[in-house]
Amino acid sequence: MSLKKLFFKNPEKVLVQMGAASAASFAFMIMGCSRAWSSPGMPKLLESGDVNITTNEASWISSVPPIGSVFGSLAAGPLLAILGRKWTLALISIPYSIGFLLIGFATHPSVMIVGRIVKGFIIGVATPSAQIYIGECASPRVRGALGSFTAIFLALGILITYVIGKYVHWDELAWICGAMPITLLLSMLYMPETPSFLLTKGKEEEAKKSLQFYRGSRTNIEPEFERLRANVMKASSSGSEGIKLSDLKKGSVHKPLLLSMGLMFFQQFSGVNAVIYYTVQIFEAAGSTIPANDATIIVGVVQLIAVVAAMFLVDRAGRRILLLMSGALMAMSLGSLGYYFHIKVNQGEEAASGIGWLPLVSLMVFIVAYSLGYASVPFLIMGELFPTKYRGLLGSLSSCFNLGCTFTVVKSFDTLALNIGYHGAFWLYAISCVVGIVFVFFLLPETKGKALDDIEKMFMHPRKRNALNAVVSPAADEKWRPEKVYDNGGIESEDEEDNSQVVAPVM
Repeated sequence: MSLKKLFFKNPEKVLVQMGAASAASFAFMIMGCSRAWSSPGMPKLLESGDVNITTNEASWISSVPPIGSVFGSLAAGPLLAILGRKWTLALISIPYSIGFLLIGFATHPSVMIVGRIVKGFIIGVATPSAQIYIGECASPRVRGALGSFTAIFLALGILITYVIGKYVHWDELAWICGAMPITLLLSMLYMPETPSFLLTKGKEEEAKKSLQFYRGSRTNIEPEFERLRANVMKASSSGSEGIKLSDLKKGSVHKPLLLSMGLMFFQQFSGVNAVIYYTVQIFEAAGSTIPANDATIIVGVVQLIAVVAAMFLVDRAGRRILLLMSGALMAMSLGSLGYYFHIKVNQGEEAASGIGWLPLVSLMVFIVAYSLGYASVPFLIMGELFPTKYRGLLGSLSSCFNLGCTFTVVKSFDTLALNIGYHGAFWLYAISCVVGIVFVFFLLPETKGKALDDIEKMFMHPRKRNALNAVVSPAADEKWRPEKVYDNGGIESEDEEDNSQVVAPVM
């Protein structure tokens, strides 16, 4: 059932869950502020001379957050297990602010680098924390829609920073961004802990109250609560089996990992974070007919609109077709952007002025193409490809690899622009997109509409797969249709309407 249909059936339930998703997604809004700060902030910092800083130090300040994020992502698991989902999200708002304030009050590049590392570390903690919190609060039928709130708030944070950055000094921008985490702190203080976490701590009564809060006062939660308790017990028992390093030799383990890492590589080497981190610098170098800050804001608006549109598209189209279309459009837009810089360098600014509109149009198409495919599909597929037992380990490895690629791309952008020109850098990213198209076309299987166990079988040795397929399934003995289990415990076939009941609470 869609978010719209569920809203008309039980508006309280939807509004509460949307509020919870929005509260957690403030972490992503602040993340967007952190990513985008260097775009308007760094040119003003270099121009002002307030801090004696070299070009190399400036590139380190811009690119260092992903290094902190690697360590933050490793710390997220223990923090979530000890503090819980709610308090992890609430408390990270404090170091979030500290990181911004270190930058705003810095008088030496090293202090700014420390501030950026602190923010990167917190981003590494916030990313899984917010996604897990939303996943554990949301009803199964609207989990996908609510899960996309993080991407929307990320784009919103980027846009807010672009807009404010046009009008204020670099340090003032850092101070304003440093005040924004208060939204995360206050909103999370209002929300209860997730039912799943409370059950892992043996707090069943608190878990039941929490589930009732997230499902609305008129919803019968007993059947869902019993299933939730059973799932937590099952996860607890299976988690005690342990994972061996030698398990990575299995085809069903390392093949999905390599595919996921491949997608992460092509996602980052499309140059998307170089564009986000250096948007103002790119437009200034282009000498576009539109002022650099205005063009940057336009790109931010387009990104926000594209992310919202992608929310409705990702579950309707196949993963492969989205990636192929996304890669093709990104390659073309990057190629055209490189062409503009090539004309400017080789034929002069007068020749380039005739196509002065091209940088803005190219980056708008690039952002739209990225948002519709590579922005979300690699992370979506990561959850589908990995076997259940190894999902945590493989997800951490893939995410750390992604962050390493992010650092490499952002740190190397200035060097590439200096040595092979902006046109060479963008053509290099375009070539990466083309190779990514080949990778997806020949190596990535379609996962849309497939059960997770069927996806897992695709990577098994044929002998083991045939043995599993030989096991008689319920569908072989009788007519059987996939079923949905709804929040009230009612069971409904895929092609029927929602029969979930809304009942008055027991007083």
